[in-house]
Amino acid sequence: MAFEKCPFEVGSVVVYRPSAKGRGAIIMTDLSKLVPGQKYKVAKIEDGICIVPEGFETAIGGGLYWTEFSSE
Repeated sequence: MAFEKCPFEVGSVVVYRPSAKGRGAIIMTDLSKLVPGQKYKVAKIEDGICIVPEGFETAIGGGLYWTEFSSE
């Protein structure tokens, strides 16, 4: 399965808008502290597809697929 490249850049401000599947995937991780509807600054983009928000750079498991976020 091919993934679309993340359209956001490091430093972009994004809004966490999790899908039901995405919300379930992070429930037992460090990323469970992300708040739906909250704005976050992109700290890094892993493998061109996963966003790591500022403050979550050391989260186990890395970032979330970019479609879990939207632009402001």
